[in-house]
Amino acid sequence: MLGVVADHLPPGARVLVGVIDPLDPAVETPEQVRDRVLTAARYLPVDRLGTCDDSGFAPFADDTSTSRDTTFAKIRARIEGTALAAEQLGL
Repeated sequence: MLGVVADHLPPGARVLVGVIDPLDPAVETPEQVRDRVLTAARYLPVDRLGTCDDSGFAPFADDTSTSRDTTFAKIRARIEGTALAAEQLGL
């Protein structure tokens, strides 16, 4: 699928790849995030690659499906894992 995205990527467009699952209560490790970024980098130009969560954390105050602590742990893993991938890619 990432190959298809790469084949149709307009000039100047940036691709954000979902590297964490906000619905899964398990917190991804930075290494898991790194590996997902490195996989995407095999298909997409690294200077136009970014990371995000798979579908977004619920914006509604009454949705308690993901705790605040879990949400922030997942965001921390995304930041740390993206930094690990950037380092490995020489960025």
